[in-house]
This record gives sequence, structure tokens and C-alpha cells, in this order.
Amino acid sequence: MFKICAAGALLGVALHSSFVHAHPDDLEEEVIVIAEDAPAESASSVHFDRDDLRVRPRTQPSDILRQVPGLVVSQHAGGGKSDQYFIRGFDADHGTDIAIFADGVPVNLTSHGHGQGYADTHFLIPETIDKVDVRKGPYAARFGDFYTAGALELKTIDEVKGPTLWTVAGSSLTRFGLNRRIVGMASPKIRDDDKSLVAVELTESDGPFVHEQDFQHANALLKWRGRVGRGELRAQLTSYLARWNQSGQIPASEVAAGRLDRFGAIDPTEGGNAHRTSAQVAYTVGDWKLDGYAVRNDLTLFSNFTLFARDPVHGDQIEQLDARWLYGTNLTYERWVGERVLLTTGAQVRHDRAEVGLWHTEARTRLAGCFAASAPCNHTNNRIWNVGAFVEANISARPWLHVFPGLRVDQLIWDVEDLATRVLDGSTNAALVSPKLSVELHASEQVNFFINTGTGFHSNDARAAVTSKSKGALARAIGAEVGVRMRPAKTARVSADIWYLHLASEQVWSGDAGGTEASDPTHRFGLDLEGSVQVTPWLTLDGNVTWAKATSIALAPRWMGSGGVALRDRDDFVSLRARGIADRMGNDDGTLTAEGFLIFDIVAGKQLGRFAIELTITNLLNSDWREAQFAEESRVSETAPLVEQMHFTPGIPLTATLALSVIR
Repeated sequence: MFKICAAGALLGVALHSSFVHAHPDDLEEEVIVIAEDAPAESASSVHFDRDDLRVRPRTQPSDILRQVPGLVVSQHAGGGKSDQYFIRGFDADHGTDIAIFADGVPVNLTSHGHGQGYADTHFLIPETIDKVDVRKGPYAARFGDFYTAGALELKTIDEVKGPTLWTVAGSSLTRFGLNRRIVGMASPKIRDDDKSLVAVELTESDGPFVHEQDFQHANALLKWRGRVGRGELRAQLTSYLARWNQSGQIPASEVAAGRLDRFGAIDPTEGGNAHRTSAQVAYTVGDWKLDGYAVRNDLTLFSNFTLFARDPVHGDQIEQLDARWLYGTNLTYERWVGERVLLTTGAQVRHDRAEVGLWHTEARTRLAGCFAASAPCNHTNNRIWNVGAFVEANISARPWLHVFPGLRVDQLIWDVEDLATRVLDGSTNAALVSPKLSVELHASEQVNFFINTGTGFHSNDARAAVTSKSKGALARAIGAEVGVRMRPAKTARVSADIWYLHLASEQVWSGDAGGTEASDPTHRFGLDLEGSVQVTPWLTLDGNVTWAKATSIALAPRWMGSGGVALRDRDDFVSLRARGIADRMGNDDGTLTAEGFLIFDIVAGKQLGRFAIELTITNLLNSDWREAQFAEESRVSETAPLVEQMHFTPGIPLTATLALSVIR
């Protein structure tokens, strides 16, 4: 807690609502008014655009997600695995309780081989991100599965002014580990009124680890939009390929005793490879919008969390497989009813066809046997249907009163084909109705009050659903929030909200252990404070702090916060950013502690005609911090005793990244 409060004091601000939206070309104005860009349904909604992101770290998609107030993002597997998300008292794992969308396509993967709701954003090219909209709590009817703690919508740009090339290189200043990126974008013209984008990224990163990550990945994005008939047609293709090594989560006791370098590994053969390809088409005509998407997603992941605890001879490494096709379509109709009611209705269909598996391996080679019956290997084909319908309205009941009612209905069907033992064969289904209601009270031009309540849910793994005959297969969340947004001046904004969230008991499938277990109901409540101020046309301050109280749950965050100070004129800028999380429970009984951190970053940029240079310094004070942490019962060698202790992935040391770009 002290670290988070110290960051707020150092940066001179304690509150932030949404960020200052001042384009560099506007900075000659004497006063810059902060725009009302955040979604209006709740006090905790947040909006970012490219001007916001321009003065913040953005060397990878994770950096962009880290700008969200009240969200901490951690990487613990060599750069290619999905991030771990912490939000509103949740350790949301890899996405179980936060719904993420990229240009309208769901990123979360149900019944995934590694973890439910697995949401990997590495297929995004950071330079193409245009907007980020954040809605906390389950208050919007248009979002379905995994929408409990909140939803993130990321949107990419449609075109660039001219062909642009970025070359990026970075390295730790205390340990050798070179990172290299090259990004190219162009907007070829097909017809005068069309918009198009071609973007390609190639990246190679060794990282600061003793055993090089050798994280290599390639991304491509193709977009086109234009008039067809009476409406507008949009088409989009993406592709992502990656492979990497990882040092995993290492035992804290070995590092403390000096027997293991904090950037070392006990099992250096961990790692994986990933592939994602997607196609999307959308057509809008009048009040109607129809879109469809198809995604091919593959992941092979090698991990060793417990070292030699279960197999003292070969070690405990596991291989996890997820190979799937994901199809979906959305139909939306929006129109005004009279002059005061905007009505939106929609139908959504999603189908996942996933081959998933778990095997015991040694140095990435499958072994003939498996672990004990409590952690069996498995291999299944999962088929999941999710059919949803929603209706929501924006009602201007009075000039001072806006009401946002909503209702959502979801039907899920799970079918499992057990390719290994036939024990898990079966099918089941479940349905859920989710009502929503938000109210905005416009007290004055400077003050708006918000009251929100609603229910949401996340589904559970198909294997858990079938095993339990759908009992606990849909974990219902009930949320409520009261908040306020204030504008004490044209150049300042403040927001605060108090929230509560209850999550029902559920049947949880562990992708790492290969089994199902029931969880108890949980509840969380907390406070969000956010604010920003444009002190002068060239000086901006922003900051946020979040406090959450959760049922005794390991790794549930208590205090989190971030903030910054930015100086910029028409072409140049420099900003100092801070982010952190306080100590929290490492295991369920609180006998172990997951250590907090406070990290400072600097971003500076200068425009020189067609050329631009940008410098990012991460972990300015070179703190020894832990990016990801888990409590595990492990054995560090064949003959060592079995000990429960914290395992961690070290955070990046002092690192400088230089980016050069040129636009033709």
C-alpha cells in the first residue's frame, strides 16, 4: 500500500477519470478542454485513443493493456503465452473474468487447453491500435461469456497517411538481452473513397534470461472498407506465428540462497509455439449490421510448475495442446424510437471446435506414462455452441436523467469426445438470463452521478460441464456500482466509484492438473479513484488507485495504481509513468506473500520532418521485482524435500528501447 500511495504523491495526482485528449496540433491553444470520450454507462468506464497512447509505453500489446486504470497485466512464460490479468479483486488468470475483443472478434477461448477464457493479444501490432474502450462490471447487455469483472474493446486503425516503417531495438542496460522489431504499414488505394491498411511486424527477443528466450514472432494485418450497394462493407485478415523458450516460475528460496540466478531456470526446456489466423467480414446498411468471423488458433505449451514433485526421475514437465476453429456471427439492429429512446437489439452465435490435450513430457518429449490419477493426462475433442440474444436501450427520460436497461439470454451446449479413455464422453447444456440496469443523473454541467447493477457470467470448461452434468457450468456474477464523474474545471476531470461483485460457486477444470474441482462462492467490493488535469497547454498529470477486498483468495489484488506526468508540444514529448501493485496473499491461508512492486518508466519522442525517434526506458530504477508469482508445492531436485513456497518470474530489468520511424 505504501508503494502505491508513494507513486501518487510523487506524480502529484490521486485521481483520474479518462485521459486528456489533446492532439499535438492543438497545443497552441491557450486552454485545452478535456473531451467526453469515455463510454457513458458508468463512472468507471475508460476510453483511450492514439493521442493518449502516444506518450505511454507501447512496445508490445501488453504495454497498451497496462494503461487501463485498475488492470495489472503480467507475463510469465517467455513472451509468447497469454498474459495474466488482475482486475477488481480478481486474479483473472489468462482471461476467465475479463472479456477482450479485437475489432469486434472475441479473443477469449472457451475450454482452452491451458485455462478457461485464455485471451492472448500477441497477434496485435501495437502501432495499429487506435482506440481502447473499457467497461468494468457486468452492466452492458451486448457482452456475454467472460464478462464478469469487465470488458476491453481494442480497435485498429483503418489507414495511414503514407507508407511508414519502424525499426525498433532494445536491450537491458544491466544484462545482455537484445530485442529487435521491424514494422511496416501502408494504405494502397483501390477506389478513391475506400480505406485500406497493410501492416506487417517481425520481432525477435532474447530477453535478460540466462537461457535465451529466442522469442520470434511475425504478425500481419490486412483491412479494407468501402461502399458496396447501399451499405458499407468491411473485410479484415490477420495472421500470427510465434515460438519461444521460457525460464518458467523459479523457486524464491533458491534465488534467496544464491543457488539460482533470478534470471535462471531449473528446467530450461520450457516454451512453446503459437499460431493464429482470422478472417472477418462486416456489412452495415441503415440500422442493420451483420458480421461474421472465423479464427484458427493453435498453441503447444511446455511448462514445469512443480519441478520434481510428482516425478523425481523425469521431472514434472507437461505439454498442453489447443488446436481449434472458432466461428461466429453477430446481427445488430439499432434505431431511435421517438426522440428519446435509442434501442439496440442483437443476436450472436459462436461455435468452438477444439482439440485439447495434456501429456507428461521431459525436455519436450512425451513420456509413455503419466502422473497419478489425481492429475491424469487427457486428450479430447470439445464442441461448444453459445447462442445469445440481447436488447438494450438508452432512454433520455428527462434532461437530467438517462436510463440504460438491458437484458441478455444465453444458451450454451457442450459436447466432449474423449480420445484417450472415453471417461469424459458426453454432452450437456445450460441457459442463463442476465438483466442489466444503469442510471445516469446529470446533476450539472460539472457533475454526473451513476448507479449500475447487473448480472454476467463466465462459462466453464466443456469437460467440467459434462462431468458435473452442467451443475456450476455457468458461474453467475452479480455486480453493483455507485459512482460520480466531476469536471471541476474545463481542463480537469475526476471520477470515483464504489463497487460490489459476487461470483457463484462453479465447477473448475484445471488445465495444468487435468481434473475438476468445485469452488466456493466468492465476493469482492472496492473503490476506484481516477483523475487527470491539464495544468498548462504542455503539462498533463494523471493517476489512479484501486482498492479491493476479496474473499480469502490467493493472489487476489488489494491495492493497485498507476499514474504519470507528460510534457509535450506540437512535435515532441516526454513522460514519466509509474505503475504498481501492493503485497497480497500468496496462498489461500495467507502463510505466503506475493510481493508487490512499484516500477517507473520514461517515454520520450521527437519529430524531425518525415522522421521520428522515440526512446522508452523501462524499470528506470532497475528494481528487482516479480512480474508473476504462484504458490506451489515443488521439489527443486530429485532428492530435495517437497516444499510449498512462492515461485516467480522476474520482471524486466532496466531496459532501453529505441524506435526510429519514417513516413514517405
